[in-house]
Amino acid sequence: MNKKAIALVVCLIAFVGVTVLRVSLTDDEIQPIRLGYLQSDLHHLPLFTALEKGFFEEAGLAVEVAGVFKAGPEEMSAFSAGELDIGYVGQAPATAAVLNNIADVTFASQVNLNGSAIVVAFNAPFKTLPDLRNRLIAIPGHATMQDLLLRRALANSGMDMQSVKIIVLKPPEMIQALEQGNIDAFIAWEPYPAQAVAGKSGRILLQSKDIWPSHPCCVLVADSVFVDEKPDVLRALRTVHRQSCAFIAENPGEAVRIGVQYTGLDAQAVATALKTIEYTDVIDRSKVSEFIEFLRTFNYIKSKNGATFKDIRIFEK
Repeated sequence: MNKKAIALVVCLIAFVGVTVLRVSLTDDEIQPIRLGYLQSDLHHLPLFTALEKGFFEEAGLAVEVAGVFKAGPEEMSAFSAGELDIGYVGQAPATAAVLNNIADVTFASQVNLNGSAIVVAFNAPFKTLPDLRNRLIAIPGHATMQDLLLRRALANSGMDMQSVKIIVLKPPEMIQALEQGNIDAFIAWEPYPAQAVAGKSGRILLQSKDIWPSHPCCVLVADSVFVDEKPDVLRALRTVHRQSCAFIAENPGEAVRIGVQYTGLDAQAVATALKTIEYTDVIDRSKVSEFIEFLRTFNYIKSKNGATFKDIRIFEK
């Protein structure tokens, strides 16, 4: 049985489990669950699908959107302030927030793998990464997955971060900066690479799946107190996520439509982006450990006692 077939079987089993979980929930447990996610992020398509298709209601879950954020650290601050129960967010800001004692959240599920790219100007002469030596590359921030991906890509080409010039920009600003010639390249998550390609502002130099195959990207996290008090609710939420992953795989046309609705992009850009993203609920512990080592190596973790994979709490009940 191939990988996709196995994933589909898991998702179908999870789908059956939704009804069982619904029956077990008490009136107290189905009080509105405060949800956060990142604005216009195609990596969060399983969430958009669940909202659009009514999967939460089918599972007996009352979910209210309590925050739509422009960046992961902003969302993690909302967890720290006690404003969210669950959230779809980048694994990088979630991991950094936990290890730096900014927020106490539990990893409930992986959301997606891959889905980032290095983009260069459409008419630029750059053909390979070494062509960008001494050129200006925008990243969305330090300690991000894109920071790690760029470092790995450069290392694979016999380069390092000193071989290029780095600037931090918010992804929505990257495309305009590329068009105006203010930067030579950027690395960002979808839908920004696909948006640059669709608008003929840029072209893909390197997909993240070719830099670090099946690398983790976004996760579903939950406030740890919420997890301890309502584990059945979190199990039901995780099952809904699996159901959404299965729906996306089985209904690509509808997935594009939902992506367009929640991002405002045209269908071509969304369809292009979705080809680079793999939706899953399975957390790869070895890759989480690799990312933590990256944070430690470049002193992105402030904890005096250091940090290891054991400091990341993963929901397994």
